[in-house]
Amino acid sequence: MKIDDLEAVVEAAVELESSRSGKRLLQRVIAMPEEDREALNQLLDEWTVQDARAVLDEIDRRLSTAEAIVKLCADPATDELHTLHPLVTQARWLFGPEYDSPIYASNRRLKAAIEKVLGPGVASENIPRPLIRPDLLVAANSTYSAVAAEDFDNGKPLARLRRVLLIELKKGGSKIGRDEMNQANGYVEDILNSGHLDGPPLIDAFVVGHRVDPGTGKRSVSFGGHTLGNIEAVSFAHLVDTANARLFRLREQLEERYGSSVGEDLVARVLAEPVQLKLRP
Repeated sequence: MKIDDLEAVVEAAVELESSRSGKRLLQRVIAMPEEDREALNQLLDEWTVQDARAVLDEIDRRLSTAEAIVKLCADPATDELHTLHPLVTQARWLFGPEYDSPIYASNRRLKAAIEKVLGPGVASENIPRPLIRPDLLVAANSTYSAVAAEDFDNGKPLARLRRVLLIELKKGGSKIGRDEMNQANGYVEDILNSGHLDGPPLIDAFVVGHRVDPGTGKRSVSFGGHTLGNIEAVSFAHLVDTANARLFRLREQLEERYGSSVGEDLVARVLAEPVQLKLRP
């Protein structure tokens, strides 16, 4: 090793030793196998630490979501209102990559339409804290999440609703069949005819439960020859399969990391306020 290189190594080691976290990092690097040190070096050649952490945190959040759904659905004692319902309604990416965007948000006009059709829901003092969100309405047998994307049409100065994501989560070992789909179909029609929505927007509605009856297909709502609503029944197991596919089967490859975690602990991790890390341009 050249003298200059040796001096640089010693200087870096002294600097790391001066702080508790630096000392711990140095110990970890020393204990690494040679191939891991080489992999870390290659990683830092291509990524900043902050960028890598931002990506890994998001992957961890999504894998934790999928694993929590698996564990909580298998437990008949699960408190759905405190765990499953806030978890699924927050993970809009489960229902399609197009919904994984900040442009989908709670909307006053949409909220007014939902409450007109479904009623005001359960009093806020009787709702678990994770479900007190502007996009949610908690009813006796279901939790509803409604968010919308707005757009400006043909240069008009006022934004209009372009697309709505409506999620209905059934409670208590529920099974989705013809009656539940007919009910959801009616909700979509009534929301479109509520008088609160301009546009009119396209409503994508998902009815989520523990099981879906065989033969329960998709529905569509049309007005004047135009499709303005799509309704689909989805099981929690289907959501997990979708999550696995979207995450390229990473959950299966990292089973050791997530398999031993308790469902409630995973929910707490996912619903915790994330650290805001910005990717560098």
